[in-house]
Amino acid sequence: MARQFPRYLFLLTLLSIWLMLGCQSHTEAGEGIVFRYNEPSNISSLDPAFSRDQAHSWLSRQLFSTLVKSDSLLQPVADLATEWAVSEDGLRWTFTLRSDAFFHEDPCFPSGKGRRVQPEDVIFSLERLKDPHTASPGAWVLENVAQLCTTAAGQVQIQLHLADAAFLGRLAMPYCGILPAEALAYYGQDFSSHPVGSGPFYLKAWARQEKLVMRKHPRYFGRDQQGNKLPYLEAVSVRFIPDRQAAFLEFVKGNLDFVSGVDASYKDQLFTQDGLLQTRWQKEFHLQKTPFLNTEFLGIRQHNPQPAYLGDLRVRRALNYAIDRKSMMRYLKNTIGIPGYGGILPAGMPGFQSKERWEARAANPWEFDLEKARAELQEAGILDAQGHASPDLEPIVISTTASYRDICEYIQSAWGRLGLPVQVNVMPSAAFREDKSQGRLAVYRASWIADYPAASNYFMLFESGYAAPNGPNASQVASAEYDALVGALAEQERKGNGEEAAFEIDRWLHNQALFVPLFYDESVRVFRKEWVGIDAHPMNILDLSQVRRRIEPFPK
Repeated sequence: MARQFPRYLFLLTLLSIWLMLGCQSHTEAGEGIVFRYNEPSNISSLDPAFSRDQAHSWLSRQLFSTLVKSDSLLQPVADLATEWAVSEDGLRWTFTLRSDAFFHEDPCFPSGKGRRVQPEDVIFSLERLKDPHTASPGAWVLENVAQLCTTAAGQVQIQLHLADAAFLGRLAMPYCGILPAEALAYYGQDFSSHPVGSGPFYLKAWARQEKLVMRKHPRYFGRDQQGNKLPYLEAVSVRFIPDRQAAFLEFVKGNLDFVSGVDASYKDQLFTQDGLLQTRWQKEFHLQKTPFLNTEFLGIRQHNPQPAYLGDLRVRRALNYAIDRKSMMRYLKNTIGIPGYGGILPAGMPGFQSKERWEARAANPWEFDLEKARAELQEAGILDAQGHASPDLEPIVISTTASYRDICEYIQSAWGRLGLPVQVNVMPSAAFREDKSQGRLAVYRASWIADYPAASNYFMLFESGYAAPNGPNASQVASAEYDALVGALAEQERKGNGEEAAFEIDRWLHNQALFVPLFYDESVRVFRKEWVGIDAHPMNILDLSQVRRRIEPFPK
């Protein structure tokens, strides 16, 4: 049965931690301090099986370890596994575990002492992720796993149905965080509020929608290159301020140490239109930018399209030609990101090609061309010879959340110049996510951040087997030709032709205009120059295990 912690004691504990950490953060100059950031999204669970988005993943990576991790070059590196091997046919993976990994101290263990992580914990955690009763949104990560077992030598062995070159990348996802069976037995359904892992930090206190505090795990196995124990930080403090402008002001005042991303509420205060830091901040803050495996796009439902004319390829091409993406990026995103011109693959992903490369291969990348757009609509019978639409033409409704209203209104204006009636439907985030996952939205603003660094992770967005509500294909695309192309990708990767095969699939999506690419993103982080160890990552992973404050004064 789940154990309940009296709320008044919880609040007293949280208050004492806040006061202690607040003092530390302003008085100590070296290691053993607190790092503070804001998470505007609502956190509903700290169970790794429900690390469904960036907000939950960032926390999960601090609390839980996985068999392997992904480094800044998107290569798998050791975490709980020190080494691994794969059979010649690519079907059997064998992992050797480290002997110095311990779970957090917690009442679920005898005397509250965290025990050593065992191969059986890996089997338990991955089997639980696969189990339909868990109802994890990440169960698909292990859909190719046929069997999990331990060997006589104390290793973990995973048998696959089909060879998968991206399998290590899947295992590095937060969904695959390793936890002890004792914690599930002790906390039951409340495990999501009482996470027990072996990551660099453990949960100390959590006041939902207010603040969350993690403290350093004293038995964490990580070491830096000099052999020093990690993490350096004493604690991580996460606030939940939904208003991004208010959070930015807290950052400026010194109450937060880090901001991530570009938001309309503060972008012009922080960045120039060329994507650089405003002069007033350059001595105090550091700007970190890197290609980010994230594509922002408009999805167009293909099953029962609404309006029905969106089922016409010519109309979808017109919608792409009508958007001046360069201007959109300059004025709405301060030139942070690459205007979308091709397929779904973002910059940095195998198979992604520059616009010049698309042009050299006569692949017809999207460009802003109103005349082409009008000609396509006239050929489709949407506009008459004079370029006028019928007054009773059914409107296009773009569904979005408040954070992306500006982009959708820009597109509304662009399509309106063609004479098309367009409406923007701003929805609460929870309702938007639910309707999108169920395939109810006809046109919707979407993004896809790579779960693992492989082109197949993006192509699943349009595979018929993943059509909503059974997967991320919210557009409900159903094409046997496309499915066959994606199905052959793994074999092409084994033959060394993976990048070329991925580009051809990306070009197929582009030629069918099944979506409207908006931009290929860049990861943007701004933090005070006193902090080091916040490494850039193409998947925008936040690893706080080696973050510390400079001991020496930072350059002026």
